[in-house]
Amino acid sequence: MTKKNIAVIGAGIVGLSTAYYLQSSLNKVTLYDQYDPGSGTSRGHASVIANYGIPALNQNDVWKNLIKYLFYKNSPLSIKFSYLHKSLPWLIHFLRNCNSISMNFTAEQTANLLKKALPTYQNLLNEIQANDLIVNRGVLYVWINEKEKPTKNQIKIREKNNIEQIYLSKSEILDLEPYLNPNIKGGWYFPKAHHTLNPDKILSKIFIKFKEKNGQFIKEKISHISFINQKFHINSQTYDEVVICCGAFSNTLVKQLEGKSIPLETERGYHLEFQDMQRFLSRPICLVDSGMYLTPLDNCIRAAGTVELAGNSNEINYSRINYIDRGSKRLISELKNYQKTWLGFRPTLPDCLPIIGKSPNHNNLYYAFGHNHLGWTLGPVTGKMITKLINKEESDNQAYKIDRFL
Repeated sequence: MTKKNIAVIGAGIVGLSTAYYLQSSLNKVTLYDQYDPGSGTSRGHASVIANYGIPALNQNDVWKNLIKYLFYKNSPLSIKFSYLHKSLPWLIHFLRNCNSISMNFTAEQTANLLKKALPTYQNLLNEIQANDLIVNRGVLYVWINEKEKPTKNQIKIREKNNIEQIYLSKSEILDLEPYLNPNIKGGWYFPKAHHTLNPDKILSKIFIKFKEKNGQFIKEKISHISFINQKFHINSQTYDEVVICCGAFSNTLVKQLEGKSIPLETERGYHLEFQDMQRFLSRPICLVDSGMYLTPLDNCIRAAGTVELAGNSNEINYSRINYIDRGSKRLISELKNYQKTWLGFRPTLPDCLPIIGKSPNHNNLYYAFGHNHLGWTLGPVTGKMITKLINKEESDNQAYKIDRFL
């Protein structure tokens, strides 16, 4: 196999995994990012390897809750009213996908990726000597309000796609997690789910191993790429192949390279951390009522989740932080004041599927972004897929190609 000179743009979990696997397969890889590797959205999630993570957001009942999402502050999905006109084209496209056919197609295609998520993670963590940063205690979905429990549709979709799920009674849940609110009515348990104890350490270890394999990192924002004589030119460097992994910020380069924008929107996600509180929780818990997770990390309980459509502004909306704080203490009353807050930008597409694959216009250009709430879960899988595509070991899956939007 001919050694290729490859640029990977974006150093989150997807970009780091892609760069690591490409460099490991004897290519020459340069990783670009305007920030330090792993310092963006890839470090701020619930830290769950969510191999149960279907169905996606494009569900039938979105329609009946739309008014609540637009006008109520106390809902798991919030749309900033002043941003509504900008997000309207994406929203219309998304709502067209909120039907049974699209929901089931998205779930099936996502499940195909999720099946590979855990073994790929385990192999990667073994290679980078980070096995101690992942644990298997399962994940619980619980509810206090009976009206908010998972629907029959959601349960059936998981069954159809062979996701193991076990219904637990209130007493069974409290036996597992005695500090939870005793008003919990019931829950679903996903026993095969794992979670990571320190995402920052994992991201750092992937980058260190990439560098040890002679990978190069350049801390620089890439706003322009030239294509001349079947080669890509970035500043003064020439590359045989380029992979775009810029998450929510990928559209600028897509428009330049393809001549057209795609319907990529940003979900602003938040987390806050309760330091030294991890003794109150054994495994990640999702409070279905609020759409937020509590996860015990190695030094805190992290509360993460909710969705806010409000663009790429760095301004924190403290009503979202307060919403997560209230939900956290509703689940575990022993939690006191939080110490850290965080805001990140999830890339989301209207059919709730990522873009993973080759450009329709350039045989040596690849895309890997748009993973919605599953970026942390699917980062290594995506890196593997792109590496196999570039090394011509696999062909594109049409369901994930960018062509569907061009």
